[in-house]
Amino acid sequence: MDYTFWVITIGSFVAGFVNAAFATGGVYVLLAASASVFPMTIVVPLQSVFAFSSLMGRVYFFWRHINWPMVKAVVLGAAIGVTIGTLVFVNLNERMIAICLGALLLFWVWMPKFNTKFSVKHPFFYLGILHSFLATMFGVGALLQPAVLRTDLKKLQITGTLAAMMLTLDVFKIIGYLSIGFDYTDYIPHIIGASIAGVLGTWVGKRITHHISETLFRTVFKSLITVVAIRLLYRGLF
Repeated sequence: MDYTFWVITIGSFVAGFVNAAFATGGVYVLLAASASVFPMTIVVPLQSVFAFSSLMGRVYFFWRHINWPMVKAVVLGAAIGVTIGTLVFVNLNERMIAICLGALLLFWVWMPKFNTKFSVKHPFFYLGILHSFLATMFGVGALLQPAVLRTDLKKLQITGTLAAMMLTLDVFKIIGYLSIGFDYTDYIPHIIGASIAGVLGTWVGKRITHHISETLFRTVFKSLITVVAIRLLYRGLF
């Protein structure tokens, strides 16, 4: 195996651990690891398959904590967003997207809380469209994570609900990339390594999540999203 295999495998383990322990943030670890060894035109379609097993593990481990009405609203929106995003796929100005995405992240993570009575008319339906549209084009949508944090869901509910949302979204994205001719077979070793490492990382993260206080959890979550948002704004502006 070449060095790219080990970079992806280790990155997937760390991403799975971070996601299980802190509900989110792993996507940025995995994206950074992938971008260090592959061009972005390859990185973006691979994110969905790299994260798939870790997401399945989180859905399994946190099944009873999932808020299914919220997931349903996002899935309905994602079906629309992925369809549009697949057609556009990385054709927009990257600097402008970085600025908009960074600003939206800061908005969502620091905005006042809203309630947890969800339906297709709830903002999560529209967030599902926008998040999946951006995620299909750039490998990360980054809108659902801070939005879910701003609800009244508890730590384990956030972890399970986000995993169910992202797993369904990744199924849509994989179908979309296949429909435009992306060939995953050249990356089977990386996919296998990422899948195994992702599950192991999720298992380790799940074992320590109960030892992390609600206050620490939300502080780490906000800090991760805020750092990513500032980095996006810096890339877009400078």
